[in-house]
Amino acid sequence: MSGYASAETEEFEEYTEDSHFIASRGAFIDTVDQEWKKTIVDCWASLPDSFSYYKFDKAIHSFSCNNEFIIVDLSSEHKGEINDSRIDHLYKKIEVHCEESTGFNEVPVVFMWAEDEEDLIYEYDPDAFQKAKNSSRYVAARGIVPLFTDEDEWLEWSEKVHEARYIFDLEPYFLSQGGPLLSYGFKKYSGYVEVGVNKETPNIVNDSSLSEVYQIIDEHFEDAGISNIPVVFVWDMPVQLDEALAEEPVPIEYDSESETAQNDDASTQSTLGFTSIMIILCILILIRIRR
Repeated sequence: MSGYASAETEEFEEYTEDSHFIASRGAFIDTVDQEWKKTIVDCWASLPDSFSYYKFDKAIHSFSCNNEFIIVDLSSEHKGEINDSRIDHLYKKIEVHCEESTGFNEVPVVFMWAEDEEDLIYEYDPDAFQKAKNSSRYVAARGIVPLFTDEDEWLEWSEKVHEARYIFDLEPYFLSQGGPLLSYGFKKYSGYVEVGVNKETPNIVNDSSLSEVYQIIDEHFEDAGISNIPVVFVWDMPVQLDEALAEEPVPIEYDSESETAQNDDASTQSTLGFTSIMIILCILILIRIRR
């Protein structure tokens, strides 16, 4: 596969010589200045996160950038499906999106195979909500998991849950505010929200308090057009901070990045709420990856 243009930069050559290289598209330049870098970063930042990749192409593993061009990693499981026509179609979507978002056309893009050959392949498990009740961590469940007619319907529902992930009314219920909650996240491939409650404070974890928390979550998602949001409450343990960190208060934050996180029960495939410590780690990892 060949690109529309070539570049003489060492960075570009490193990618084309990599065994994972597929193709390049767009207008590359030989000399990269600060204005160019800013435009590329703005274009990359405007691209959707993992919950919306399917709108571009289901083969997308990730978007990243190196200040010179956009890098699109495609899942290796789709190697038998990718050809020039599909690359052209995907590039056109990226180009139109960046032009609408930043006014930048002919955005330079390098397509690579993701180094994911050993990654676990996740599939939606419609029975995961019921299976969760057999876990040793299980506390209670609320809501109903929707019945999806096809994968696209599940993806659209998951994206809606993801977009409505910020529930600031839950902050008073977290441990830092004296409440029983430790974590909050959406398990995409299991189709429900998981809420971790403090195993060290069972006296304040009861049917009444869980119903109160669920009502806040349910009403929040109702406003986003999602009825009877499925929620599973599980026992969790507080993160042990060292003395230096423990001296400062830790703010409650919500985020969504990882699609393949795991725990010792079933699989926690996608989280949209992390403790602040996890967020810091995720940010550091992303900075390193996306340079």
